[in-house]
Amino acid sequence: MENAMKACGNVAGLLAWTCAMASFFSINKEVLPLKANLAVQESRLNLANNELGQAEAQLAEKQAEFDKVKAKCDAAMKEKQDLLDDAEMCRNKMQAASTLIDGLSGEKIRWTEQSKEFKSQINRLVGDVLQLTGFLSYCGPFNQTYRDKLLKEWQVELLSHKIPFTDNLNIISALVDPPTISEWNLQGLPGDDLSVQNGIVVTKATRYPLLIDPQTQGRAWIKKKEAANQLQVTSLNHKFFRTHLEDCLSLGRPLLIADIFEELDPALDNVLEKNFIKSGTSYKVKVGDREINVMNGFRLYITTKLPNPAYTPEVSARTSIIDFTVNIKALENQLLGRVILKEKQELEAERLKLMEDVTANKRNMQELEDNLLYKLSSTKGSLVDDESMIGILHTTKQTAAKVREKLSVAAEAEAKINLAQSDYRPVASRGSILYFLITEMSMVNVMYQTSLSQFLKVFDLSLERSEKSSKTKNRIANIIEYLTFEVFRYTVRGLYENHKFVFTLLLALKIDLQNNKIENNKFQILTKGGAALDLNTSPEKSCDWLDDVVWLNVVELSNLPQFANILNQVSQNKKNWKAWLNLDAPEEGVIPDGYNSIDVFHKLLLIRCWCPERTLSQAMKYVEDSMGSRFAEPVILNLYGTWSESDSRTPLICFLSMGSDPTDQIEALAKKLELECRAISMGQGQEVHARKLLKTSMAEVFTESKMCLQSLLLTQAVTELVYRQYIIA
Repeated sequence: MENAMKACGNVAGLLAWTCAMASFFSINKEVLPLKANLAVQESRLNLANNELGQAEAQLAEKQAEFDKVKAKCDAAMKEKQDLLDDAEMCRNKMQAASTLIDGLSGEKIRWTEQSKEFKSQINRLVGDVLQLTGFLSYCGPFNQTYRDKLLKEWQVELLSHKIPFTDNLNIISALVDPPTISEWNLQGLPGDDLSVQNGIVVTKATRYPLLIDPQTQGRAWIKKKEAANQLQVTSLNHKFFRTHLEDCLSLGRPLLIADIFEELDPALDNVLEKNFIKSGTSYKVKVGDREINVMNGFRLYITTKLPNPAYTPEVSARTSIIDFTVNIKALENQLLGRVILKEKQELEAERLKLMEDVTANKRNMQELEDNLLYKLSSTKGSLVDDESMIGILHTTKQTAAKVREKLSVAAEAEAKINLAQSDYRPVASRGSILYFLITEMSMVNVMYQTSLSQFLKVFDLSLERSEKSSKTKNRIANIIEYLTFEVFRYTVRGLYENHKFVFTLLLALKIDLQNNKIENNKFQILTKGGAALDLNTSPEKSCDWLDDVVWLNVVELSNLPQFANILNQVSQNKKNWKAWLNLDAPEEGVIPDGYNSIDVFHKLLLIRCWCPERTLSQAMKYVEDSMGSRFAEPVILNLYGTWSESDSRTPLICFLSMGSDPTDQIEALAKKLELECRAISMGQGQEVHARKLLKTSMAEVFTESKMCLQSLLLTQAVTELVYRQYIIA
């Protein structure tokens, strides 16, 4: 059993082995080809690896060669790029250099000449600076004639001390540039040399300016000039004067003290002397018992309407006194502007616009040139390397070309405007002569004071009321005729009787002098005769019956071509000359030796020299012949016409002679105009009532919607009124 079991176990084992072998055979049958293939593939792999190694070795060799060639290529490309960059830089420098040459070539000649002139100016600098500082320090109070005289005297002193200076030094061009002058003109400063010099002293002098400004032109200019800086206007008697002063000092604003007299407030002493106390980075000044901060923007201007004030040496030392009294040329230009504004408004508007454009363009040109010169002087290294310099030069060149074109157009337009304005200049010239004749009457009597604003009102009224005409020539003649008579009538009614014909005669003489109808030497003979001659050095008197004064007059008269032979004629025809001289009215008789045929003015000279007491009669004939008969007739007071010229700010003041009383006429005028007339007799204790009545009348006038004038009759002169019309009754 055991054997059987063993036999069975062996059989089972054998079967298992047989199965295993069968499986092995089956698997091995498949594996053997794979192994054979693996051997083949491994052989091929080894062959491929050998080939790969050879290829990699060859690649490495070629890569090395490539890297070497690429390095050479990169080096060549870098060298090429450097050459291109250098070439581009060279081209840029050449272009920049060409731009600089083109841009600066126009300035080469001028700058070369200026460079030479600068060397000469440096040599003359001391003498020129002495003249300029002397002008700023001492010339302000004087008119143009004395200023020129002072400069000439200083030049003589400089020559005596061998100090070089510029001949005919132009004060204006040396101290201010043209654009600034144009700005001043736009602000209202007249364009004549005296006014521009005054503007220079106001803005350049170290001391605060004190303007002698009877016509208030200087004050008007300062107001416009400082308007953007919040100018404060005050006066010494203003109740807030001290407050205004302290505020302007501490806030840095300009201050204008107007209408002072001959003394200044002591509170201004430290300000005028600039006794500023440094406190840290700021300054203080003592005003009264207080210390006030002084800011940089503070400016002080002082004006007076007094035409000839006598200031103390202390005031003169603390301020720059400047004579802003209007001169005849400046007034003529101002009146021309008013005429053009009235007659050719569009022309005046074009002129003002032109002035603004020219000023702006000149200022732009100046700034561009200054910027260019600064850049040229401050650039470090080569100019061609500074790109900003090229840009500035290019901009300057373009802008300069545009500005030059605009200035050229402006010059042509200005020439046309000036030509059109020149047609109306005779009106302005006549007005200027009339005004200065009126102001000169104050030398006859100090009461005859006429403000410029007062005259301008009459001038504007004449433009408005004179006869219109479509022809410019006729219109100008109408204005001149109306203006002359209106000013004559307006002025004569305010003169004393014995002064009226003095003004009339001077009016005729001034106009004839302006029109070159008479020469200045003849005018001098009329006014002075032979007063400047010496009897001992003059020709011997041939007639014992002639006074010495008359003989000297005749000798002086003989210097005129029309009377060259009069001395011989008198000597040869004594009897007829004596008979003529003894006539009651020689001017009506027949003058010997054919002198009866001379014109009225030369006959006036003859009468003035031979019989001065008969000059007035012949002068009446001269006035009638020169001006017309209405100028020789007395001016009759027209109270209604006078009232129509007045307004609520222009009172009428009657200066009464003994026995005259215009009360009835004034009351009749008020009744005719249907206006209320209030009267008060001025006497002791009536001042309060008069002031109250004035205030009441003023309040009633200004509260009505339609302005009307309520007459206030004061039977005695009210002396505190500023705007005056004088009527001698």
